[in-house]
Amino acid sequence: MDTPILQAAGVHKRFGTLEVLRGIDLTVRRGEVVALIGASGSGKTTLLRCINLLEEYDHGQIFVDGELIGYREQDGRRTLLPERVIARQRAHIGMVFQSFNLFPHMTAEGNIVLGLMRVQGKSRREATDTARGWLDRVGLLDKVAAYPYQLSGGQQQRVAIARALAMEPKLMLFDEVTSALDPELVGEVLLVMQDLARTGMTMLVVSHEMLFVREVAHRVVFMDGGRLIEEGSPHELLMNPRSERLKSFLMRFQGVFR
Repeated sequence: MDTPILQAAGVHKRFGTLEVLRGIDLTVRRGEVVALIGASGSGKTTLLRCINLLEEYDHGQIFVDGELIGYREQDGRRTLLPERVIARQRAHIGMVFQSFNLFPHMTAEGNIVLGLMRVQGKSRREATDTARGWLDRVGLLDKVAAYPYQLSGGQQQRVAIARALAMEPKLMLFDEVTSALDPELVGEVLLVMQDLARTGMTMLVVSHEMLFVREVAHRVVFMDGGRLIEEGSPHELLMNPRSERLKSFLMRFQGVFR
């Protein structure tokens, strides 16, 4: 895990007069699972969206596997890259959202095949084989012909994860992927993510599932007010918080780690 896949340096992001990210410095190494925790509004989701350039960031740099994401810098000036170049960069960064974002008129298999054919230029047969392989991996091979309305929330989220993974990303971003699920469906999605972590997938995970964070993450980062306040191993950060702000945040999970 010595080679950084993600390097963010001095990243700032504003929405009007509101500064959401205030100089984020973050490194995620190859094969590392990093969990981002913090209260709503602390900037976690915005940071993920800037990494994938779903939001343009105002200052700083974000590198994925050594490539500057979204911009070209020359003679001290920064210009946005053409959309086709950004699309190529995004293809190396998988992202799974709170909402499933599946195409309702396509089957589970069709949702995965579409990107493989359009973005990677695979033949339909090759894309279908890849899609079925990943659906099998997330335990949904029997649902290849099912439409989203025929799937539970947990199953839809697993299809969304399979769709992102089928693109063979260098980095996976997970944004509160269980927050929209009924409690009994959360476990099936977390088991898929736990399996991914065991195989060495590089992951940056926003989550309030603290037991999952403790068991799966190599490192935990606490965000507050658009800044990284503390980081360390799950045991260090969750059991022995240093800052009063983190202690206050963890109080809502009192009893979870006993």
